[in-house]
Amino acid sequence: MAVSVALVKNTINKDGPLVPRVVQRSKVGFDKLLNFMRRETGLSETDLRSVFLHFAESLVFYLPEGSEVVSPLGTFKLNVHCRPDATGLAQPLQDRKLSSGDLRIQLRADRSLLDRIRAASAVSLVVAPDLQRPVVTRVENANLAGALNSGSPGQILHILGNRLSFDSEDQEQGIFLVSAPEAPAMATRIMVYSRIGSSIVDGQIPELAAGDYRLEVRTRPTDTGIRVGTYDGVIAIA
Repeated sequence: MAVSVALVKNTINKDGPLVPRVVQRSKVGFDKLLNFMRRETGLSETDLRSVFLHFAESLVFYLPEGSEVVSPLGTFKLNVHCRPDATGLAQPLQDRKLSSGDLRIQLRADRSLLDRIRAASAVSLVVAPDLQRPVVTRVENANLAGALNSGSPGQILHILGNRLSFDSEDQEQGIFLVSAPEAPAMATRIMVYSRIGSSIVDGQIPELAAGDYRLEVRTRPTDTGIRVGTYDGVIAIA
């Protein structure tokens, strides 16, 4: 699958030329990353999680003393972020006070890693990008502790992501389970029990035949029409 690149308005120079921007299709959660690494290495997820946590603690130890940390990902170091003023220009440092809140972590990617990612990627320019579509990052079964991407009719799915706001009164919006891969696909709307902001939705699995379904979030943030975000995983209904 190609990396989609869209041409969007320049946020700094409103009248300037369009600038390219990668359209993020989905977000890979930490648990999914650990599961992938477990299959590739044979190490346990507990061990892998511990390594990541200790790596983060190493950054906390070395970066505040001004050191650069070299890793297979690249080189980490602290840098100063200068916020732009009303004219879009960075404020002169001599005219402002600096604090630890101005520090940012900078990663200079390892060249060989970057070359491998580039070699594995293709670029596709999209004419009408849907940059604000909803994104689902994780689906848990609220009735069965630890169960992911599965459930039975009547059970509650705990859905996490971004931009999950929709009008419950609009039948074209909401959370849908779509039969796959049969055609034509049948979409069944989930009854929503609760929502927390635009990042968490709890909904009841409707009466459906056993099988695999894809989960879609359909929203209408503007008058341009429905925007659809599809979960990367498959929901198994028993």
